[in-house]
Amino acid sequence: MARTAHDTRDKLITVGQQLFAEQGVFRVPLRTVIERAGQKNTSALHYHFGGREGLLTAIIERHNEGIEIERAEMLATIIANGLTGSIPHVVRAFVLPFARKLETDEGREFLRVVAQLTDLFDFWDEGAPRNPAQAHTAMTMIAAAIPDQPSEVRHERVTTMLMLVSDALALRARQIDQGRVLHLSDEAFVANLVDMSCGALQAPSSMA
Repeated sequence: MARTAHDTRDKLITVGQQLFAEQGVFRVPLRTVIERAGQKNTSALHYHFGGREGLLTAIIERHNEGIEIERAEMLATIIANGLTGSIPHVVRAFVLPFARKLETDEGREFLRVVAQLTDLFDFWDEGAPRNPAQAHTAMTMIAAAIPDQPSEVRHERVTTMLMLVSDALALRARQIDQGRVLHLSDEAFVANLVDMSCGALQAPSSMA
């Protein structure tokens, strides 16, 4: 059966995700992605994605759809119950859909890819297309709920929370893939990650 353009695109995303997770987003030659995807046409990747950034965007979009759906449901419940000012509730709505990616091989690859994009985390307050709508809503709620801090500090704390969450999930993903002993159950791990994130966001400031 002939391979369609959709099949080719899907294969490039799958292989790109695997290689980016294992070897590094910015270290893998695009030619290697093309070869591992079984493409004889060396321009296939550029045709479908335009380059590395387009491929990376496609990898993220493949996973974000499901994350955004669950997050939207959780945020709707928070809003309906008047809990938008509750950092623990909103942080959980941000973390839990993300953490579910630990359940599959492909999801864990995604988490390992995202953790390499820390330079982008400081732009969390920018809306689409840079940030998915529900993620942007959750992070904006979190920043607004941080008590007694100037806007610059709130911004920095949300950025740091993103780094904490992404690094912790990527480490957990590697530990699972390597068959290492896990000190906490999945449920306890997520609960602890939410607790640590809330603690970082709400820590008293020592700045005069």
